[in-house]
Amino acid sequence: MDTIRIIRPVTLAALALVAAAGIATTAQAQSTFYAEPVHLHVKYSDLDTASVSGATTLYRRIQGAAHFVCGEEGRTLAAQAQYKSCVRSAVADAVSSVQNPLVTALYEGRTPQAQTAALAK
Repeated sequence: MDTIRIIRPVTLAALALVAAAGIATTAQAQSTFYAEPVHLHVKYSDLDTASVSGATTLYRRIQGAAHFVCGEEGRTLAAQAQYKSCVRSAVADAVSSVQNPLVTALYEGRTPQAQTAALAK
């Protein structure tokens, strides 16, 4: 079964590092103040990730999971920067761990159609 598991310790200076092994994602914090981790499993076995539609849906699920585990953005500039860094790291590491060219193309801002054409050559 294809799933993404995201864990984030709740801290004051959380920076998510998402590492997926069989798509298990773990966000780690830089601070020494740890609380109970937040767990989130995102399934994608229902998707055809070889299609543009499936890859797009998976990428959106990854983004949603990252936003969820990174918590709220906060009101201060520091809290907003921390949140954005957490989301960026979580998405980047999850996309890398999926090892899907179409999802990677979406992440890099390329069109999946261009990636599909390149793979066909």
